[in-house]
Amino acid sequence: MPVLVIARHAHAEDGAGSDFDRRLTAAGEAEAARAADFLAPLPLTHLVASPAARTRATGEALVRALRERGGAEAVLESDPALYNGPVQAWLDAIAAIPGDAAGAYIVGHQPSVAATVETLTGTAPESFRPSSVAVFELDSWDVEPGQYPAPQLRDFV
Repeated sequence: MPVLVIARHAHAEDGAGSDFDRRLTAAGEAEAARAADFLAPLPLTHLVASPAARTRATGEALVRALRERGGAEAVLESDPALYNGPVQAWLDAIAAIPGDAAGAYIVGHQPSVAATVETLTGTAPESFRPSSVAVFELDSWDVEPGQYPAPQLRDFV
């Protein structure tokens, strides 16, 4: 059964400069590392992030954790449509996951992250704070909105 992780980036700097270039705070870097340690045992072979600095840094923490566990081929791809994109951009990113992928990780921003979880389950998550993840076990990568039980939700704040 494939595993899908929908993630929100860790805590980032407040509004100084452009939103796109906001970096993780020191606390956010620690959150990203904790999330990565939690996710590293999962069979995550397809990793995608919004191109914003804070999501790339969150995803790169997972790449480092996977490599430490022997996943030398772990690579974080960038999908510009995930930066403040609608739920459809997330569904398209899921649809683009290779059929033989054992697991996938997609990291982005609110409100799209929680809205995507709601689209998949039919129920809005109670909260989706920074550095939160939703872990789904799927039958296949052919996702159908509203067809999945509530995922395992966890935050690393």
